[in-house]
Parts: sequence; C-alpha cells; structure tokens
Amino acid sequence: MYSETVATLLNDLKTHYDGEINVVISGDASGYLRHEDSQEVIKPDGSIEIQVTDTTNVDYTLSHELMHMMLQFKNFPQLQYHLLTGQPQLDDQLYATSTTLYNTVAHVLVVAWQHEHGLITPEVVDQVTAAFEDAVPAETPDSEELFIFRVLSLTDHLVFMNGGDEAQQAQWQAAFPVAYPQAKALYQGIIEKAPDTPFAFRRAAVRLIADFDTMITRFGYQETNNPEFATIPPVLSERQLRLTLNQVFELKHSEYRDRDTKERAYVAVGKSDQQNAFVLPLTQAQTTPEAFQQLYQRSLQDILTAYHLDYAIR
Repeated sequence: MYSETVATLLNDLKTHYDGEINVVISGDASGYLRHEDSQEVIKPDGSIEIQVTDTTNVDYTLSHELMHMMLQFKNFPQLQYHLLTGQPQLDDQLYATSTTLYNTVAHVLVVAWQHEHGLITPEVVDQVTAAFEDAVPAETPDSEELFIFRVLSLTDHLVFMNGGDEAQQAQWQAAFPVAYPQAKALYQGIIEKAPDTPFAFRRAAVRLIADFDTMITRFGYQETNNPEFATIPPVLSERQLRLTLNQVFELKHSEYRDRDTKERAYVAVGKSDQQNAFVLPLTQAQTTPEAFQQLYQRSLQDILTAYHLDYAIR
C-alpha cells in the first residue's frame, strides 16, 4: 500500500489531530504524477479522509498530501479568503492564482522532505516531468493566452526540479522563451531565503504574490491585487502582540465585500509588507471616527483574541 516511511509520517500527523485520519487509495496507474491526484476531505463527523486517486506512485502522492497537512498543523500560515469582488468568476480566478503561488512556496518544504526520505527517485522525476509536459504546451504564436498558466506551472516545476541542470534549463528556455525567464526570476525570489519557519514561509509567500503581480503588469495584464484580496495570517513576535493595532497594521476600507457581512470589508494590511493579514467584520456602529480611534489604540493581542483571528508566534 505505502512504505514504512510514509506510514511514520501519517502516524506523526495523527498525533497533531484530535479526530481520525484515514487514507483511501483507488484508481489506475496513469504513469503521470500530478498534485490533483490526492485531496483532503473533511467528513461530517470531523474525521479527515485523504484520497489518493492515482496509483502511479502512492508513496510520492500520499506523502505530498500529508506534508501539506503537516505544515498546517505546525502553524505555518494557511491561505484564507474572506473577500468577494462581486464577480464569482473573478473570485475563482483570484483563488486559483493565489493558491497556486502559495502552494509553490509550500512545495519547497514538501519536496525537501521527500528528497531527504528517498521518495524522489529518477523514476519519480520522469513521471512528474511527463505530467508537466502533458499539461503545459510549448509556446507558439497562437497560444499567448496561456502565458500566465505557463509561468505558474513552470515556477512550481522549477521548485520540484531544484531549478534544473544546464540541459534542462536550456530545454525550458527553448520551449518557453517568454515564460521561462519570468518563472526563473520568481523561483529565485522564493529560494533566496529558505522558507523553513512560519515567519520565513509567510515572507516568501507574500513576496511571491507581490512579485507575480509586478511581473504580469509588466506584460500588460491586470494585476490580481491578491496582496489585498488573499489573507495570509500574520506571524508575530511577542513584542508586536503588545503593540497597538495601528503600530503594526493599517486598516483599509476595501472596495471588496466581506464574505460574512456582505458589507465593504475592513482589511488589515501589514505596514511593512502591505499584505492582507486579517479582515475585521466590523458593524456600522464600530466604524465611526471615535470607534476607529479606540480600535487603533487597542493592543494587537486584544484584537486578535476578540475577533478569533488566526496568527502564529515567531
């Protein structure tokens, strides 16, 4: 079914979760290894079912899913969505883009663990590469609309390939003369500092989301504005928790709607990185100038506790 190494990882994961975690393996072996070949499903009773739907390499696919879950249980900040644009299709596009970018940073840690435990073999590299080449067509003059998809896919593939060797880089440059240099630049930004702690991980994800927007606007596309739209919970020091709200964050009266209140959202963006760290579901009575003044002077710890907001401590 799966190796002792993966069984140990699964058992370790179970110590971090109060409910049951079950694995269900099904499907044929396609010869391709894709991220979508596994998923985590939360059942009505609170148990988690990890579904592996392709048996090409269960150790690789299952450990990939388990490591994503392990990052969550070890307080690495998880991407959240609390806003609405008013256009469901646009919402979905923004979700998909930011999730892909966020997962690409997570894959730095997932792949490192898999390498360390001998789960990435030459055969696995071939199967991941086959899946990539099947999904991402080489550039042609009549397929420019795939530019963003290619950049996202290439950046993630570069993480898996640790940047690739000279021959692989030459191959990517030949197949993707426009997209590859952009993906390479994004990849180098990710690995500049290892995202191996919750704080470093968040910093890398924030940078990648911002760098991606800068890049696509340079190519004439509209920015995603995911630095405001996508929430990445903060990783704070004990000192920052004692500071007042306005010393660390700026409350922005967003053009987006709050998913819960359906009113215009109040987004807390970091003064140092301009990334959405949390959204405050404020009522109309809480948005008078006097109420805002009081809110800004409350301690950050008080705000996070009062509104049940996610955060991690450095």
